[in-house]
Amino acid sequence: MGKRQERLALRRQALLLKIQAERGLMTMHCQELKESMGMAGVATGLLGKAGQIVRQRPLLGGLAVAAILIFKPRRIFSFARSAILGWETWRGVANILQRVRADVSTSGKSS
Repeated sequence: MGKRQERLALRRQALLLKIQAERGLMTMHCQELKESMGMAGVATGLLGKAGQIVRQRPLLGGLAVAAILIFKPRRIFSFARSAILGWETWRGVANILQRVRADVSTSGKSS
């Protein structure tokens, strides 16, 4: 009976480790999903703003459509990807600068 209990204890331990690993994977996947949903929200907001601009300035919308038709769509998407990467980089740098400014102003007040 002792060997059976040992096997059950080992099986239980293995299952608990498996559960812990699966929870960790699920947490990672949920974080990735949240980030993707955030980007989808940003894209939706940008498309909504673009729609408002096109309704307010139809000539600008026509020019944008003409640009897409004249240039190859791959170039447009490549440019858009580069623009988004640049924007994200700028946002990251701006956040770092903001933190540095906050740290400097906080350290200046305490002195």
